[in-house]
Amino acid sequence: MTPLDDRSAPRIEAGLKVTGAARYAAETPVAGLLHAALVVAPIPSGRMLTIETARARALPGVVDVLTHETAPRLQEGAFLMLLREPVVHFVGQPVAVVVADTPAYARRAAAAVDVTYEELPAVTSVGQALDRAYAPRTAGRTATDSRRGDPDRGLAEADLVLERRYTTPTNNHHPLEPQVVIAQWDADGAGVTVNTTSQAIFAHRKAIADCFGLQAERVRVVSKYLGGGFGAKGGAWFPCLVLGIMVARQVCRPVKLELTRAQMFTLVGRRQETIQQLKLGASRDGRLTAIVHDTIGQTSTYGDYADPVATLTRMLYACPNVATTHRLVRVNAPQTNPARAPGEGPGSFALESGLDELAHELGIDPVELRLRNFADHDQHAGLPWSSNGLRSCYRVAARSFGWDRRPREIGTTRDGRHRIGWGMASACYPVYRMASEAAVRIEPDGTVRVRCGTQDMGSGTYTVLGQLAAAPLGVPLGRVVVELGDTDLPEGPYSGGSMATASFTPAVEAAARSLRRRLIELAVGDPNSPLHGIAAEHVTIDDGHVRSTVGNRSEALADLVARAAPDGLEAFAHAVPEATPRFSSFGYGAVFAEVRVDADLGEVRVARLTAAYATGRILNPLLARSQFIGGLVWGIGMALHEATVMDERGGRIVNDNLADYLIPVHADMPRFDVHIVEEDDPHLAGGIKGIGMIGTVGTAAAIANAVFHATGRRVRNLPIRVEDCL
Repeated sequence: MTPLDDRSAPRIEAGLKVTGAARYAAETPVAGLLHAALVVAPIPSGRMLTIETARARALPGVVDVLTHETAPRLQEGAFLMLLREPVVHFVGQPVAVVVADTPAYARRAAAAVDVTYEELPAVTSVGQALDRAYAPRTAGRTATDSRRGDPDRGLAEADLVLERRYTTPTNNHHPLEPQVVIAQWDADGAGVTVNTTSQAIFAHRKAIADCFGLQAERVRVVSKYLGGGFGAKGGAWFPCLVLGIMVARQVCRPVKLELTRAQMFTLVGRRQETIQQLKLGASRDGRLTAIVHDTIGQTSTYGDYADPVATLTRMLYACPNVATTHRLVRVNAPQTNPARAPGEGPGSFALESGLDELAHELGIDPVELRLRNFADHDQHAGLPWSSNGLRSCYRVAARSFGWDRRPREIGTTRDGRHRIGWGMASACYPVYRMASEAAVRIEPDGTVRVRCGTQDMGSGTYTVLGQLAAAPLGVPLGRVVVELGDTDLPEGPYSGGSMATASFTPAVEAAARSLRRRLIELAVGDPNSPLHGIAAEHVTIDDGHVRSTVGNRSEALADLVARAAPDGLEAFAHAVPEATPRFSSFGYGAVFAEVRVDADLGEVRVARLTAAYATGRILNPLLARSQFIGGLVWGIGMALHEATVMDERGGRIVNDNLADYLIPVHADMPRFDVHIVEEDDPHLAGGIKGIGMIGTVGTAAAIANAVFHATGRRVRNLPIRVEDCL
C-alpha cells in the first residue's frame, strides 16, 4: 500500500459527523413544516380513469391532495413532469401527493386515495423488445457509434476470432441518506429556498428557475452535507424535487418530501441493464486486429439515456480496426441515469473479460497480452495522451499481488475444499472538467475562508478545499473555514463524472495565489511592517507568518492583516477548461483479484484485491485511498451481489428493499492493497484527473476472470451466482 504523507489530513468535518452536529437536508429546522407523501401507480402502463380524494381529505391533519387534475401547470422540461397527465409509464410512478401535518398522517391519507386505471400493454424487459432497439442521440457525453479502419477485414485476417455475449443487470444506487426536499417560498412568491440532497446545486437552481419561471437569483439551493449520491442525487431526482417545491407553493407553507427506501428503487434513476456483443480478432502473437463492441441498454418509455458502455473499447488498446454501437430499448420501468462509472463499469466487464478469454485461448499471460496491445496514443481521438501510467499500474500491482506466481493451469490451486483463482483487468476513466469559481478570504484574525458552491458527498471535498487554500497561504488547516453547498456562494462544479476536484482546484489555487501576492505586497509596502522595503521575491508566507528569505525578519500574518487590512482581504478566481483539448486525458489503473470458491457450495468470496492507479496529482492520499476502496467495493457488488429483479408479468420490482437487494457488507470485504502511482501531468490545469469512478472500472471483470481461473467456469452474466459455480 502507498504510504501516507503529510498531505493526508483527516476530514475536517469528521467530528461534526460522528457527533451528529453536521446537519443534513432532512434535519433542517423550519417552522410550520408540513409533510408530503406520494401515491404511486401499481401498474406498468396505462391511464388513470378516476382519482377519488375525498376520503383522504377528510382524515385528520390532511391539508391538501394534489393530482394531475388539480396540480398547477409548470414549464415543460426534458423529463417526466409528474402530475401533468393521466398516463402511467411504470410501477411506482407518483400519481398524487398528499400534504399533512405529520409524516404519519400523510402516509395514512396517501393510502386512502382511490385510483382506477385502464391497464395497457407493457414492455417489462429488454428482451421483449429487442427488435425495437434504436440509436440514441448520444452515449453519455460521447457519440453513439464509432468506426475506424475496416473491422470486417480485421476479423477476416485474424488468426483467432472470439465472439462473446455479456450481460449486466439493472443496479440501483443506494446512498445511506434518502432523497429529501424541504421547500420554503418567499412571502411574495417570487423566490424559494430549497434544502435538498443535491449533487449539482447550481444545475438544480437553474432547472428550478426555468420550471417555475423565476429569476435564478431568487432560487437558493442548499446542500451542506450529503450521505452519498453516486449519481442518484442529480438529474433523476429532479422531478420529485420539483414536486416538493410545487406542493409548497400550492399550500403556501414549507413542505418536506422524503422518499422511502422502496421509492428510491423507482424515483432516483438506476444503472441500465446491458446486453453486449463483443468480437475480438487477434494474431497468434496476441496483437489485436479488430474489435467490434455492440451494446443494447434499457431506457424508459418517457426519456432517453444511454450509458457510454463501449467507449473504453474505442481507445484503451491499440487496434487499427474498431467499431462500437449503442442502442436502447424502451421499457415500462424507471428512467436510467448515471451510476458510479456509468458506462465504463459495465463496458469494462465485457471488454476485460473478453481480453482474458483471448489470453486463455492464445496461451498468453493476461498482463502480457495487454502490454502487447498498449496504445501509445489515443487512436480514436487522434490525440497524444496528456499522460498514461497504465504500464506502471500493471507493474506495481502485479508485483505487490505476486502475479508471477500465478499458475497457468486452470483450477489447479486449492485450499481444502476451496478453489483459488487469480484474475486481473485494466481500469480507465476519462478526465472531465467544467468551469468553476472560487473565493478565498483572509479575516483580520488570520483565519482563511474558502467559498465555493460545490457539494461534498462524503468524499472529502471540505478537506481538500481547505488544503488547497492553506498551502499557498502558509496557514495550518485548522485555521481554514470552508463554505460550500449553497448557491449563494461562487458557482462551483457538480459532483459527478469525477470532475469536482479537477474543476475547482485551478480556481481555488488561483484565488489563493492572488491573495498571497496581495498579502506580500501589503507587507513590503507597509512602513509599520518589519518587512517594509524588502523585494517581494524575497518574501514568503509559511506557518502563519510572513517571512523574509534573506535576513531574519518576519511578522505574524494575523498582525499584518489586522493592521493593514482591518476588513480582511478576498481574492476571486474563475477557471475554465480548454475549449478544444490538445491532448487526450484519462486516469488509469490495474486491478488484481484473488477469489476463493467453495467447491461444494459454489459460494464465491473475494479474498484480496490489489490495485494500482495513475490518476494525476493526488491532493490527499488518505482520502484518495478511501475513494479507490469505495470504487472497488462497488465492483464487488457488481460482480457478486447486485441485481434489481423485475416481475415481468406485473412490471414490479420484487426486491425493493435492502434485505432482498443484495449489496456487499463488511463480511464480504477482502484485504485491500491499494497503490497510488503519482503522475505529473503538465497538460492539465492543476494536474488533477479525478478518482471517484475509476475504482469501479474493471473490478467486476477481474473477479469474474479469477472465478474462471479457479473453476474453469466462464461467467458472462452478472452477478455471479452460486449456481454458476456448482
